Amino acid sequence: MEPELGLGLVKHVDHRLVEIYFPASRETRTYAAADAPLRRVVFKAGDKIKSRDGASFTITSVSTAEGIITYHGDQIDLPEKDLSDTISFTTPHDRLLNGIIDPNRDFNLRQRALEYQHRYRKAKVRGFMGGRINLIPHQLYVAHEITRRHIRRVLLSDETGLGKTIEACLIMHRLLVTERISRILVLVPHSLIHQWFVELLRRFNLLFRIFDEEYCRAATETDPGANPFLDDQMGITDISFLAANPKWRELAVAAGWDMLVIDEAHHLTEGSEAYSLAEKLSAVSDSLLLLTATPEQLGHRSHFLRLQLLDPARYHDFDLFGKDEEQYQAVSSIINRFLEEDKLSPADIKRLNSLLPGELESGTDIPASDDKMDPKSRRAFIEDLLDRFGPGRVVFRNTRAAISSFPKRIAHPIPLDGKAEDLSSQSKEFSADLADTEEIPAFDFKNDSRIAWLAQFLKKNKKEKVLLICRSIQKVRAIDEALRRQLPAEIALFHEEMTLLQRDRSANWFALAEGAQILICSEIGSEGRNFQFSHHLVLFDLPLDPELLEQRIGRLDRIGQSQTIHIHIPYIQGSGYEILARWYHEGLDAFRENVPGAYQIFQQLGSEVREKALNRNLSGLEELLERTRKLRGEISGRIQKGRDRLLELNSFQPEAAKELVGEIEANDRHTDIEKFMLDVFRLYGIREDRISNHTYKLNLSLLSSVEFPLPPLKQESLTVTFDRSTALIHEDIEFLTWDHPMVMGVMDLLLGSEKGNAAAVSWPESATNEILLEVIFILESVAPKNLFADRFLPPTPIRVVVDHSLQECSNKFSREAINRAAQAFEETHILENRDLRQELIPHMLGRCEEIAGKKSQSQINRGLQSMETALDREINRLVELKKVNRNIRQEEISLLEEEKRLLREAILTARLRLDSLRLIVKGHF
Repeated sequence: MEPELGLGLVKHVDHRLVEIYFPASRETRTYAAADAPLRRVVFKAGDKIKSRDGASFTITSVSTAEGIITYHGDQIDLPEKDLSDTISFTTPHDRLLNGIIDPNRDFNLRQRALEYQHRYRKAKVRGFMGGRINLIPHQLYVAHEITRRHIRRVLLSDETGLGKTIEACLIMHRLLVTERISRILVLVPHSLIHQWFVELLRRFNLLFRIFDEEYCRAATETDPGANPFLDDQMGITDISFLAANPKWRELAVAAGWDMLVIDEAHHLTEGSEAYSLAEKLSAVSDSLLLLTATPEQLGHRSHFLRLQLLDPARYHDFDLFGKDEEQYQAVSSIINRFLEEDKLSPADIKRLNSLLPGELESGTDIPASDDKMDPKSRRAFIEDLLDRFGPGRVVFRNTRAAISSFPKRIAHPIPLDGKAEDLSSQSKEFSADLADTEEIPAFDFKNDSRIAWLAQFLKKNKKEKVLLICRSIQKVRAIDEALRRQLPAEIALFHEEMTLLQRDRSANWFALAEGAQILICSEIGSEGRNFQFSHHLVLFDLPLDPELLEQRIGRLDRIGQSQTIHIHIPYIQGSGYEILARWYHEGLDAFRENVPGAYQIFQQLGSEVREKALNRNLSGLEELLERTRKLRGEISGRIQKGRDRLLELNSFQPEAAKELVGEIEANDRHTDIEKFMLDVFRLYGIREDRISNHTYKLNLSLLSSVEFPLPPLKQESLTVTFDRSTALIHEDIEFLTWDHPMVMGVMDLLLGSEKGNAAAVSWPESATNEILLEVIFILESVAPKNLFADRFLPPTPIRVVVDHSLQECSNKFSREAINRAAQAFEETHILENRDLRQELIPHMLGRCEEIAGKKSQSQINRGLQSMETALDREINRLVELKKVNRNIRQEEISLLEEEKRLLREAILTARLRLDSLRLIVKGHF
């Protein structure tokens, strides 16, 4: 199914599996022995073959001894294991000559698949199209910038709400789709495991294994020596679980990974087990992504240690790091003034002259203090400074101040009267929420004033979608029961005891215009879901951690949210929730806007707030609120004063991002994929029912191939859409793009099979009698996947048409012209003509191959030129920058130079592979 891998060698066989090694591409594949998609290569006398050392000869005879085939030629005996790794096959030729032909429809579908595959593999946005995400420019820019590098070890430190998780997922998805990585381990706090699992599966169709104690024990029960971390290529685990278990930690390190991702990286403190784990895992991982919204919240030393994980060679001396930072801050402050005033002072110019040896890289002179630069020169000047002094090789940080499109948030505190028994009940509820007691009370909200308020609110706002989040599944059920007693509203539930499919259906019902009015969620609803079609959030209770509160609000407060968000906080006066609500609202202002430095504030004041809330102690509350406001102002001021404009500029370049967004939007608008997939569905017996624009429900009952690549969790029924806006609202619907595993799998299934690779048509209305042969060759480089040679020379269809006099007539007879005139092939007697089969068609095919060989050379030259231009530019840039920027590593330059050498070799040795052919019989014979 993957002919581009070249010829494979059987390395191992047992009763279940067969292992094949493909030397040309250095890939190993393991298949089920019973139905492996493999065919043994067998040639016959008269065929021309090539040995691994490059010698070509025509086979004169074939012999077999002890199961091994040997090919004999003029003074040559070649065992089959020594055949060239990149040898091509002529299966379509054999099928045609034996009268095994496909309908013209199948041939055309195959050609479309080849063209789409060629276009897709060279697309700049390959791997970015398939995410079920809004196209947020800064996220795409960060992902593109990182994935084009060879050393992908960076700190993603966007502020809360800007989408670090999406950026990390985009990076992983693109690298997986382009096959530059295959093994990934994601380390997260326990509370975020589900969020990551859902984000990867629902948004990017990536199914990760959750490695926990239960799974690891089960995996080693029958084989104590087994390594559970080798059972799956992609996994998520709780960093605390792994750090605290030496056995599992050692096995995780021994497994080796292409990429390690660590969320909430600010918790990696010096000397901790978690930091030691990160250190060991990062040493065995080529790529490393650290995620934190607060990179320096625990101090400069802590930030340095995280950078040391990314690049131990570069960040080896804390004192030297401090000096580099001083120089960097000097340039950053100059950039800030330059951006604000559009001119530099004499002191600024003197400072730059001391830092920069002569002119900048672009040839742009340092501007005089009274100069006004034109926009192009100004941008070139800033970009040169970014290249020389920017930290963007290892750190990316976007801020809300620099990124627009955030909605307005309005807080609605709702104080409610309560009786003594209400306060007592809420005191138990509050203690349970804070895990202050192991006993979870049996919640009864039938007489709770919050339920009475909620019922009235829903009655008054019948057309509004309302999301309610509370602490636990017990509360979800109690709220549901109490609310149903007061009004006949459509209520959907969402909690951790529901299966993933049940949660999908519940969320989908909530998303429908005529569906549920309110969705009642446990805390799991604040993780990884997008409910931004709703504009009302009810906080039935409040978490103590400001970061968790922001996570709840983040289900609605997202980039791209077009409406004002209303946050409703009902609480009984005198309860612990009142103290917490007032602290958040009057002290932190956390309901109205994202709080910079919330973690530091909570570290200082959290225990005091907790104590007051638990004891319902209102005395001294005003003084606490005042201290909170003052501390918030101080931290916010420090953050604003130290705002790193240089880092922001390096983390987001609008013009480059706009180009990425534009290309994805163009692909979204194009209907090629929809038409293609509908034809594929029909080819394999899948019936579709259109349920709305670009959205279909598939009937799989007559599916004709067990190998058809259905999504793993959608075997019973399947609804698909080609529309991004529909996919964003309905997460239970598969969003089909060229990146989707089903679409890529269909391409492999179709092009790896014989379907459509040999066809014949009649052209009865022709004024002349002649025979044409239309042949499609694929020009492809056989190279290791991590070279990503497709960027420069993707598998390229080369079409050649010759007539029976061996004259090329490709331009004279276009595919469209042939299809318009073609009719079903009825002259089967023609294929029985010995001269046609043994003489004419082989000569016509040979002539096509000769013509295709000449055409392929221009493709090879273009690919080579494109590769050398791109890599030479980047190599020269890094060589020059390394002279002044210590962030540039010699290893990265060396890797680029080696990649250029290997790519040159792969492109120059690109081969032509016969993919398909069509015999056209014009006139009457």
